[in-house]
Amino acid sequence: MPLYAKPIDHLIEALTRLPGIGKKTASRLAFYILRSSPIEAQELARAILDVKEKIRLCSLCFNLTDEDPCGICQDEHRIQETLCIVEGPNDLMAIENTGEYKGR
Repeated sequence: MPLYAKPIDHLIEALTRLPGIGKKTASRLAFYILRSSPIEAQELARAILDVKEKIRLCSLCFNLTDEDPCGICQDEHRIQETLCIVEGPNDLMAIENTGEYKGR
């Protein structure tokens, strides 16, 4: 006999597929979602769907964006001739958060 109702088990299983999320954390998250209001749950679901539907690569720099070209490439105050090559989006965010780099 299953410990939880099928929808709860399904949610826990889906959450365990996220990196770094084990069964215990997935259970905590599932029960948090279960206790949240329908509006909060819908906002979470919509945010996940929006990322999958709207995020794409910038045609100029391959940054993750919802507009093409991305905000960095659109910024006329940036030095167009200076490029910074990064491994991934997290590296780009780290550089952008310093506020010091003025190129693309």
